Amino acid sequence: MKNISFDPRRYLFFKIFLWFWLTILATISLALFLSNITAGNVTSEPLEDPMAKNIQHLASNVERLAEKNQRSIQESVSHPRMAKMRLIYVTTESGDESFFNQEVPENLDISLINFSRDLLPQFILTERYHAFGPVKLTVQNKNYLFYEIQPDAKPHLIFRLKLMPLWLKLLIALGASLSLSLLFSKTLMQPINALKQAAGELALGQLKSRVSNLRPRHDELGELTAEFNKMAEKLELLVTSQKRLLADISHELRSPLTRLQMAAGLAQMQSSEQASPYIQRIEQEAENLDKMIADVLTLSRLEAQSHTLFKELNDISSVLNQVISDAEFEAKQHNKSLVCDGEINCQFNFDAKALASALENLLRNAIKYASAQVHVTLLQQTDSITVIICDDGPGVPDEYLTAIFEPFFRISQARDRNSGGTGLGLAISKHAIEAHQGKITLCNQPNSGLCVTVTLPLEH
Repeated sequence: MKNISFDPRRYLFFKIFLWFWLTILATISLALFLSNITAGNVTSEPLEDPMAKNIQHLASNVERLAEKNQRSIQESVSHPRMAKMRLIYVTTESGDESFFNQEVPENLDISLINFSRDLLPQFILTERYHAFGPVKLTVQNKNYLFYEIQPDAKPHLIFRLKLMPLWLKLLIALGASLSLSLLFSKTLMQPINALKQAAGELALGQLKSRVSNLRPRHDELGELTAEFNKMAEKLELLVTSQKRLLADISHELRSPLTRLQMAAGLAQMQSSEQASPYIQRIEQEAENLDKMIADVLTLSRLEAQSHTLFKELNDISSVLNQVISDAEFEAKQHNKSLVCDGEINCQFNFDAKALASALENLLRNAIKYASAQVHVTLLQQTDSITVIICDDGPGVPDEYLTAIFEPFFRISQARDRNSGGTGLGLAISKHAIEAHQGKITLCNQPNSGLCVTVTLPLEH
């Protein structure tokens, strides 16, 4: 039978429970430490029963003893029995006369209790002594204030905490809880933020993204991290296998397709007039299939980053002029116009064929869905160039603006089989532009139509 060991470190509940009590203990410890530092302050609170009754009773006995024996108050409080047991301090309300009933230490500063003259009996706490009082009494028609003093008394922990200023209590609680909460949240949020970052990268198509650079954890977050990495690995394997399968199938189709085209050509030479249109149709569809297979292979190589770009120093203006000139001709064939504003004239390292193909796909797509006009804007900055292609067509629903770059993606309202699109042009353009460290974005115009913005960094 397998032994099941219980380890609290494997559960977040026990970690949260532990941090909660650690925060409380830290708050109390800090409060006790600061209470020792601030013990020199004079603090007080109203004296409650039974101590209040006790000090009142003691003062009444002194007053009665003085009246009964016709003695002064100093003689009464200095009686051996009282002087042996208690340290009494007596002063007048005006402070012109005061005395103790026994000798006191030199460092006992009695002036610290002067603030209590007009108050009800108080428990007064100072660094050197405790005092209880004042209690008013009258001896020989003269009013006095009566205090009991306890020298060198160290206050109880509860009293020290209770008599601390309110602002200091709040500051201690806030400081301790805030510090430990930040420390705990850091240990808790670090794997969560790592998971969030890896999930975001995975959503952007970075299939090699993993949660790493974390200390090993044995709780639920550690298990979640491990499961996420397993999921990412399986997802990368599945997507890579699917792309490889698609590329392999496309490559294998090339041989029978070539034989089909050769057979169609031979049949065309020997066909009758009636069969000729059908053979021409076969040749046309074979050409379309050949182009689709070529697009699939190109996309597969770009996605796998195995497509080698032949970058060399080229003049971008010559590439743009040729692409725009071809697009103007194609637009006229569809009774549409193409307007170009701006100029770009610079040289940098790029693959002219790949970049021209990407821009050609974007322009052809804009011409296809434009109602009457396509507008091209060329911008040149110090470290980049920008090509903006806008059409006046129906546009694309906002929720599809990012999905439209996915291979074989179609929007039924704007793109159907009759349009002749395969859904690969934008995907190939995106990968080709990103292979040049560029960026491509889509947005709908306020009135109608779609705008495609291509930004390419200049590599001087």
